[in-house]
Amino acid sequence: MPVQVQIAFNLSANAVGNYLTLDDTTKGKLNDATYPLAGDVLVDVTSTVRDISVRRGRSRTLEKFTAGLAQVTLDNRSRLYDPTYTAGLYYGSIVPRKQVRISRDGRAIYSGNVESWSWDYDIGGDAVADVQAVDGFAALAQADMQAGTAVGSTPGARIGTALNYAGWPAASRALSAGNATLDSDVVGDGVNVLAYIQKVEQSEPGAFFISKNGLATFLSRGQLQDPTSSGAVFGGTAGIPFVEYKAASLTDEMKNTVAVTYTAGSVTGGTATATDTASLQAYGQIDYTLDTVLSGGLQAQRLADWLVSSYKDPKYRIDSITVLMESISSAQQLQVLDIELGDVVTVTVSLPNVASVGTPVTQLLTVDQVEHKIEPDQHYVTFTMSEATTGFVLDDATFGVLNISMLGF
Repeated sequence: MPVQVQIAFNLSANAVGNYLTLDDTTKGKLNDATYPLAGDVLVDVTSTVRDISVRRGRSRTLEKFTAGLAQVTLDNRSRLYDPTYTAGLYYGSIVPRKQVRISRDGRAIYSGNVESWSWDYDIGGDAVADVQAVDGFAALAQADMQAGTAVGSTPGARIGTALNYAGWPAASRALSAGNATLDSDVVGDGVNVLAYIQKVEQSEPGAFFISKNGLATFLSRGQLQDPTSSGAVFGGTAGIPFVEYKAASLTDEMKNTVAVTYTAGSVTGGTATATDTASLQAYGQIDYTLDTVLSGGLQAQRLADWLVSSYKDPKYRIDSITVLMESISSAQQLQVLDIELGDVVTVTVSLPNVASVGTPVTQLLTVDQVEHKIEPDQHYVTFTMSEATTGFVLDDATFGVLNISMLGF
């Protein structure tokens, strides 16, 4: 299996090995180099892995990101992962909150922590241990802000302050400044850190998620509108081949009556609204309300206008593609593994069927969700996507055409 799975264990928890052990007459001596302090160590458990599933992201562009989840099924016939087996190498350390890392060819796929262990025993003699993991969203969802008045700032700085309240390490952040200006809003005591960050995220509007290598990541709206952010091309004559694609045209992605609130200290400062009459008459009223911490009505109005202009009409789009890693070249595998949430990719499909009949359709799409399904002999990667709202790129032959390319917001 080219994929590597690592789980953190405290190898001294079973009192076996040359580690400092409290109350032990031999191993309990301080400053003894023979018996150093022990702690969690990432252990490669790949040889016992049966299968892996990973899901990170959100289902649609205007929705909030959810916690990244992973499940790893381990062969437990030797009782290596049995918490009651006192002779086991990891006895005493088979508990939740241990770090989990999944990678392939040196590229990160997932980073999180064990949420739960469960065990399944078959009367025929088979036994497995299932590891359920969740990323850093879990920690942020359990932390609270402190009451106070935030200083007017950009979204990235405001998210950084919220992360401080959660004790999130400064070295584990990748935060863009953002383009919006936020209000000096009053934050009440006990406001959830994750909920506040997501309010800031939508005020941009940007993207906040935990990256595949465990970084608290914030992308500005400018980054999300950059058509060159990934450069990956799927389908067509020269792109990365895929084994399946799905297409959709959904009303739940349409917005033709938008209300955006902005704040003034501890209260709502006002609401900016925008409506597209033609869309409303053709499809009925499709409301969307966005609660922000923007600093004034002008910013809120610009956001409302942009949302309506971008989402007033139904759009046929390629919803997802699935790549079989074993069917593509090594270079293409690395391209697939390097794609992150929020990246813009190019996808070409042949319509109306997979027999290459009809005119190919090419779309620029933003990656909203990444899923991995991994077994010993096959690895599928599925990207769920939305149509990219790409902006004007100066001097670009495709995205820099006046009166054709759209100005970014």
